[in-house]
Amino acid sequence: MGTRMIVIGTGPIGGIIGGRLARAGNDMTFVDVDPEHVAAIREKGLQVDVPDGPFNIKINIVYPREIQGKFDIGFIAVRSNYTPDALATVIPHLSDDGLLVSLQNGINPPLLEERVGPDRTVGVAIRMGSTRPAPGQVRTTTRGHLYVGHLHGKKTPQLERLNALLDSVIPSEISDNILGVLWSKLTYTCLGYFGSLADAALATSCSGNANRRVLVDFFAEVVAVGKAAGARFIPLAEYNPLDFHPSNPFEKRLASVNEMAKAWNLDDRKGPLRQLQKGIKTEVDYTLAHVVREGEKLKIPTPRCRKLLDMIHELEIGKRKLSQQNYVELAASVKS
Repeated sequence: MGTRMIVIGTGPIGGIIGGRLARAGNDMTFVDVDPEHVAAIREKGLQVDVPDGPFNIKINIVYPREIQGKFDIGFIAVRSNYTPDALATVIPHLSDDGLLVSLQNGINPPLLEERVGPDRTVGVAIRMGSTRPAPGQVRTTTRGHLYVGHLHGKKTPQLERLNALLDSVIPSEISDNILGVLWSKLTYTCLGYFGSLADAALATSCSGNANRRVLVDFFAEVVAVGKAAGARFIPLAEYNPLDFHPSNPFEKRLASVNEMAKAWNLDDRKGPLRQLQKGIKTEVDYTLAHVVREGEKLKIPTPRCRKLLDMIHELEIGKRKLSQQNYVELAASVKS
């Protein structure tokens, strides 16, 4: 009997990776809670727009209450703030030796490990920008790349089989440093929050030296906590996180920000800005807040991260407006 797989969350990531797996003939069940999205997929199939050729596929999509049977692999593809709900949904339907795979932003594998142990937990770091333009439709403009691994860094037969399966539909490689890869990507996610205090591109918000200096200090906090938490950072296409570690002189770190800024686009809106504009709760409590919580545990001060976290919370509930003034306040909140 073939491998039965279930995807919790049929948004951009679950839809694109799961859709590719379904098109390849794998036994897939998709789960979602958005009635419009589920209805559109049931009526017209899942439309997957990818650079190597868009496709439409009829998939089995159900609500959580409709799940039947047991599955060998459970993919968690919901936003990180819904991880506990997703685990409650999938655990009763996971086979006794089934894998749990996090296809998410943030550092979610430890939550999965608590439920099924280290050998049955796989973290996946995804380098692929993706969107859901309309119900029943997911899109990416890049082929993407996946890094998969257990937190303990060792290879297992199940991990190798999973990697081969994923690699058959999207370039994938096993990493013995998945925590480091996830933390490296988390720095980029945190950059997105920094860029979401005003309705403007980072290129605009950080065109001046003052805000770039705040970004230098903000990044230093994130990287310092990650390194102290045991993350072995890897260079990203956009920058090398270790260039921002506070052990480097400030001017050297500022030069790294200035170098990174050369690639910023004037019409590029980073991170969760669109969610904030629509009043949708962001993943901040499982991404930027993770940095703050780890900093507390490790006795590493994170005043800028903490202030930015408070500001995002206020933006979420409409207590604060998107404005360039927010950067002035962020800078003023920490006296040098």
